[in-house]
Amino acid sequence: MITKIRVAALLLISFVIFAACNDNASQSTNTQTSVSTVNDSAADYSQQIAANEKMKAAIEAAASGYAKQEIDLKKSAANESIKQEWAKMDVYSDSAGIRKIKLYPYQGISQRSEEFYYNNGKMFFAFISDSGLSNENKDENLPGKEFHFMGEKLLKYDDKSGDKENNAAEEKKMYELRLALEAEELYTLAGGK
Repeated sequence: MITKIRVAALLLISFVIFAACNDNASQSTNTQTSVSTVNDSAADYSQQIAANEKMKAAIEAAASGYAKQEIDLKKSAANESIKQEWAKMDVYSDSAGIRKIKLYPYQGISQRSEEFYYNNGKMFFAFISDSGLSNENKDENLPGKEFHFMGEKLLKYDDKSGDKENNAAEEKKMYELRLALEAEELYTLAGGK
């Protein structure tokens, strides 16, 4: 009887040790996967940001050859919040579709402009400049806020405007949501599908 108890105890201890080892191996694998996924994402983000920079530069270089359409936003089907803030938008397109949209404020109200860059119907970059109106078609390297997107996800927010931020994380979340929605509405308003 003592032998049966010892055998049962040894089996139970072996089972507990086996289960613990298996659980640790599982946790180790999961941790490794998580770390690897995070690193892959960071690398993917860097690659996407570099690709965004190239696409933006190509659009700017070709902009003079694009078809340009001016839309009076006051007379458009834009929602009221856009009509209240923006007077017009310029839409630049080529055979591939809409490539860039630039928003202009009402005269005498502000000098601020917003630009949205598109690839295959999706906004990938946005730029906000407080002096964009006075620097029309000369806004490269102006101080402003740059936003790199992948889909609707904001990958990078670079504030070179000199504005003082109270809560950068909250501001980033706000821009991620607002710019993605605004870019989509403007794209549709400009005739994109």
